[in-house]
Amino acid sequence: MKTYLTTIFLSTCTIIFCQENEKRLSNEKINEIAHNLCSDVIVARQKAYHIPKWEETMRDLLDYQGSKSEFPVFLNNFLNTYKNQITCPKFQVANNVYPPQHLFKRILAAGMNEIFEEYFFNFEDGDVDFNAYDIVDGKKETILDWVEHWIAQGRGDQYELRDVASALRDELGAKYGYELPDK
Repeated sequence: MKTYLTTIFLSTCTIIFCQENEKRLSNEKINEIAHNLCSDVIVARQKAYHIPKWEETMRDLLDYQGSKSEFPVFLNNFLNTYKNQITCPKFQVANNVYPPQHLFKRILAAGMNEIFEEYFFNFEDGDVDFNAYDIVDGKKETILDWVEHWIAQGRGDQYELRDVASALRDELGAKYGYELPDK
């Protein structure tokens, strides 16, 4: 029985991402990975991929050794462990300027809503905590806050964005920044 439980534990929790393990990636490594994950989103948009090549990035940068079917749990553990540190750098394509922003926001800003539908809304892949936030104007800004600001600026398809935000809130527990506890 112990071997079986150990196998389950290892298949859902990698050494780097286990909360029981005190070893964490350096801020520099997290930034490198975040920048690459964000670049994968832009490349996916340009090449019309439904899902960015995140598995390749994690194989290259974190030496991910698991199978394709185990990858979603691996990535989700990474996203949950470092959720408030996965910030995309400023990026400009022609007249489109993407400010530094969380990966979840960059996905929607790039018009890649299908990533949420194809990847994150697949409940079998494990839960992702969508309550990551950035501090904007001295307040916590989550993806839900960002969607409202983005729509108010006249950007993006308001119906698609609100549809994603509604699913995040109703089905996956996403909150607005003011709803998050102070630490």
